[in-house]
Amino acid sequence: MLQYLMFEETASDGHSLTWEAMASVPPVRLPAVLDEAAHVMAWASRHLGTPPCPLDDGGEWDALLNVQADDGEPGSLQWESTKGHIQPPSVPENTRWVTVTVTLVVCSGWADSFLAAWQSDFEG
Repeated sequence: MLQYLMFEETASDGHSLTWEAMASVPPVRLPAVLDEAAHVMAWASRHLGTPPCPLDDGGEWDALLNVQADDGEPGSLQWESTKGHIQPPSVPENTRWVTVTVTLVVCSGWADSFLAAWQSDFEG
């Protein structure tokens, strides 16, 4: 069960489903949010049998991981599949809030499996 990330379906086109989760936390909680996001990424990779890859390129699933400190510029996060974690970003001193956004796109054939595993962590 996830503590910080709550996924919500944001798009469906008959071939894929897209879910998004966002967590805004003080910098001291950022490692916990990144651990949760890495846990979801590792589950998807393990159960879907492939690393993330755009569906248009033949992938079964894909993910976009973003971070933004206070009102700063958003940036991308990198999931290191071989290490099973997300590389923490540098956070400017005096940052009060860090927002992490996880966007997942799963081909419709895998959507039921994905929802069953994370049902309590999804809205909608």
